[in-house]
Amino acid sequence: MTEKKHIAADASALAALPPMAMERLAAEVHARGCPECCRELRRAERVLELLDAQLEPPGPPRQSLRRTMDRTRSALALRIVAWPLGAVLALATLVALGGAYPDEGLLRWAGAAALAMAGAVLSWLAIRSRPVLATVGAAALLSAVFAVSFAGAGPVEPLLGLRCTLVELIPIASGIMAILVLRRGLALRDRTRALALVAGSGLCAQAALVVSCPARLSAVHVLLFHSGGLLAICAAAAWIVPRLARRSLAQGPGHL
Repeated sequence: MTEKKHIAADASALAALPPMAMERLAAEVHARGCPECCRELRRAERVLELLDAQLEPPGPPRQSLRRTMDRTRSALALRIVAWPLGAVLALATLVALGGAYPDEGLLRWAGAAALAMAGAVLSWLAIRSRPVLATVGAAALLSAVFAVSFAGAGPVEPLLGLRCTLVELIPIASGIMAILVLRRGLALRDRTRALALVAGSGLCAQAALVVSCPARLSAVHVLLFHSGGLLAICAAAAWIVPRLARRSLAQGPGHL
């Protein structure tokens, strides 16, 4: 191609060439001195840009993105709570097996197992779900329902009740500390989410008391110290746990 040969008729083909192709370079040299050919070459470039924009593949559907995000959130929540929840369940199992009464019926054991499984699921949902307050409400409802369903008339036993609250506190605190030690406390900076996790894991601890508490047959005792004790622990955790989580994330390895 020479500078004397006009390129307007071939502008579309030339614009489609790679920028460093010999024909394209020669066309650019000619266009610098020929306003008509320059105008046609630029026009062809704009047409190709518009075509490229229209031919871009569409993004994935919003529903597909939502499903992918849900799967990712579920897997991440399971990773966060797996070890801490394992610690809570292990301690609760030790309490249940160590303090259970020999003549305890199968129904009460089944109820304790169901409450522990519900607590495990709610602990996972506390990290995974967005409507976290629903998880807190479900934990409170289950705690009260099991207290009423598996108990009747009996003494309050306040000193024993304090021990029961402590029995609930130790597994819960162990699980929270495991999360902080493993540097997975990002979600616990949210007070509501921390409250939901403590409530869910607290049900696992409360399940152990269903078969091991000497006053387990007293509805007043169970409501005041099993459910009420868990409520007090949740109230304290909502204030303490987010601060511990922020401190753990802000400081370097080896600090809490």
